[in-house]
Amino acid sequence: MNDFNSVQPDWLDLEIYPSVEAKDLLLRALRLVSNCGEYKKQENQAVLCRLLCELHSDSVLLCAGILFYARLDEKISDEEIKEECSVEVVELFKAFNALSLIDNLLDREKSDIEQLRKMLLAMARDMRAVILKLALQVVVMRQIHRFTPKEQQKRAMQTRDLFAPLANRLGIAQLKWQLEDGALKVLEPDIYQEISQNLEEKRVDRERYIARIISELEYELQNKSIKINRIYGRVKHINSIYLKMKRKRLRFDQLNDIRAVRVEVETEEDCYRALSVVNELWQPVIEEFDDYIAHPKPNGYQSLHSTLIGPENRMLEVQIRTTKMHEKAELGIAAHWKYKEKGVKHSRQFEQQIEWLRRLLDGKGDEKRGDVILDQFRNEAFRDRVYAVSPEGRVIDLPEGATPLDFAYHIHTQIGHRCKGAKINGHLVPLTTALKNGDSVEIITRKEPAPSPDWLAEHLGYLQSGKAKAKVRSYFKKQEREKSIETGREMLAREMKRLDISAANVDFDAVARKFNLINEDDLLTAIGNGGLSVLAVAHEISREQSKHQKKEQTLGERLAEIPVKAAKNSKKQDIEIEGGVDLPINFASCCRPVPPCEVIGFITQGRGINIHRKTCQNAEHLAAKHPERILQAKWNAASQGRYVSDIYVYAYDRVGVLRDISQVIANEKTTISKIDLSHNQRGDLEGKISIEIADVAQLSRIMDRLRQIKDVAEIKRIKA
Repeated sequence: MNDFNSVQPDWLDLEIYPSVEAKDLLLRALRLVSNCGEYKKQENQAVLCRLLCELHSDSVLLCAGILFYARLDEKISDEEIKEECSVEVVELFKAFNALSLIDNLLDREKSDIEQLRKMLLAMARDMRAVILKLALQVVVMRQIHRFTPKEQQKRAMQTRDLFAPLANRLGIAQLKWQLEDGALKVLEPDIYQEISQNLEEKRVDRERYIARIISELEYELQNKSIKINRIYGRVKHINSIYLKMKRKRLRFDQLNDIRAVRVEVETEEDCYRALSVVNELWQPVIEEFDDYIAHPKPNGYQSLHSTLIGPENRMLEVQIRTTKMHEKAELGIAAHWKYKEKGVKHSRQFEQQIEWLRRLLDGKGDEKRGDVILDQFRNEAFRDRVYAVSPEGRVIDLPEGATPLDFAYHIHTQIGHRCKGAKINGHLVPLTTALKNGDSVEIITRKEPAPSPDWLAEHLGYLQSGKAKAKVRSYFKKQEREKSIETGREMLAREMKRLDISAANVDFDAVARKFNLINEDDLLTAIGNGGLSVLAVAHEISREQSKHQKKEQTLGERLAEIPVKAAKNSKKQDIEIEGGVDLPINFASCCRPVPPCEVIGFITQGRGINIHRKTCQNAEHLAAKHPERILQAKWNAASQGRYVSDIYVYAYDRVGVLRDISQVIANEKTTISKIDLSHNQRGDLEGKISIEIADVAQLSRIMDRLRQIKDVAEIKRIKA
């Protein structure tokens, strides 16, 4: 015993295996794997074995789980397993190998009938092989991120269409919900994320509410002397929520059983007594009551489900079952791992499950029965498919619940985009109508594509196929991009016009790369959808423009390159003059230069150097008349100065409009140097306001906020 404890991993629960023989078998398996050295798949082994322990697997099945990866990688042989462990473990692996066909069951061409018979026979002979197969698929889905996107899609589809339905058919809820949620996360990531976020956002409120329900219910059940084995809140699994939203065409906030309580009692009689207490406490919704004890589900599931109007008029679901029923619901056929022992009596549901597998073996030796057996297996074990027919006689294979809109997208993407109606068997039907096997479907189209956003709303039920939904999402993403490009183009043109920036000779693709984007369309898209500041782009274009402006050097520019004594004046921190001059620096009032516009200096007579915009008409006139007095100048990159800029204002006169304008400017922590507003012939206010600004970005921000003031009709910058 001490020897066993010394190698016992944390995932092994000894209480499940009371016999010395079972412990000894597991010890030998652990030793056999440990002899392989530092084994690379220990993590997978631990995940698999934890699952098998949760399913209360017998020692032979758990032994197979311990040895599985080492055997798969040929670290150990069947002969070693037979010698060190037992023949029964080797036989279990043989039964497992016979299940390999299940991986290709979605593809009829790969489904050999003789292999199928062997697989079904193995399932009926030793159900533990099926449990091992399903548990391994859970391990795969937990590590799905390690595969390529294409492989992820393939494995998720196998899980959704084969493994999860098989787990459901065998009543193993423990594995079923993990498989379903894992597949949904890959195949419908947007839906999975949306539901997951909704659950998390409402978690605190749900927990508070459930705690109140449990307290009240526990008190009343104890007063009625009903023995409670366990009472707890439960959260519906994400795939179950998704399916219910589709089936009942509900939004998340319309679901009744997000808030749910489960009660486990001792006997079947106690279940109905507890139900009576629940119905006395809160108002039941009669049409939402299900008695799965009197009428079990095909997989043997038993429980009472009651939906009620609980405190605060919130919908609440209560499930009531015995502990034995709960074990059966969670473990299903896995709960009967001792069924091969002599003298053990099994439930009627369990025997029906085994009989279901044996019944599929009818017709052995009759090759004409091959397709019948395959179809029967698919129809009864796995998710149903719907086969609809086009007017041309083409048979379309669709998922269960598919609509005419799914059919249209399966025919061709453009048929789906242009679909406006449908006929089934010659009769007009809503696009949400569920198709049945053999339906003849005719799609009515319009001239231009016009998908509706409603088609993606889960609760409306227009689409069931993940492939069709992906096509609709792709359409809207493309439309949004085109709209964003157009919006971005208009915003950029407007900003450049307002800031007097020319786009001549600008390489927009190069500008896009400055913002880590690929091309001009990406740049305009980012502006249009708000992901990128239009002002930042305008500034970058201004810099690009200056790079491409190649003019002949003037006399003043040549003179400016002659080294002279550096200037000492208060404006030195704002303006750099190449070569420098020992004269005061002023900013010309005619053009009000501000960063980052290009500037030049002009030596005045007795007043120092005036700084003009290069585009200023007065500066151009002075340069032509006195080129020798023109100096090259540029803004200091670290400038923190203030500059005066003029803004044209047109506003409808009302009490307080000037106060509002002044308040906006004051909020920007700047000052008004001059106001020149007067009433025009219409009685409206018109004129200019001169304000001190730090840079053109602040100017743009002030102008935007002034435009938002009530009764301000026009704001623009006054340039020279």
